[in-house]
Amino acid sequence: MWRLMTSPASQPVPQVLAASVALGVTVRLVADEKKSRDRWSLVSALACAGMQVRVNGMYSIMHNKFIVADGSAIETGSFNYTSSAEKRNAENALVITGEPETARLYQTEFNRLWNESSPVTCPAPALN
Repeated sequence: MWRLMTSPASQPVPQVLAASVALGVTVRLVADEKKSRDRWSLVSALACAGMQVRVNGMYSIMHNKFIVADGSAIETGSFNYTSSAEKRNAENALVITGEPETARLYQTEFNRLWNESSPVTCPAPALN
């Protein structure tokens, strides 16, 4: 089970996540509420692709960036999953495997943030 903690802005990320959902993988995302209103935000598109998406507006910035995969692997760091992060910024990403207690701690934090966040639904198509 994947859980993602940022609002990915580069097209390949949502495409891979949507493909994962199509294969039956549960994908849950908590994104910053203010950033989700940005014109480049893909939050609604992710919800429409079948991901469980929530936005959190309780903090000045929702600056967490981590993934918990299958309850056993973690990816964390400054990397934002944007083309800027990939090509222009000094970023870091750390992958941790084989440490179930560390994964449990990240999962607990994700669940806390998830529970205090508001659901995003796929907007209804416009009628012509």
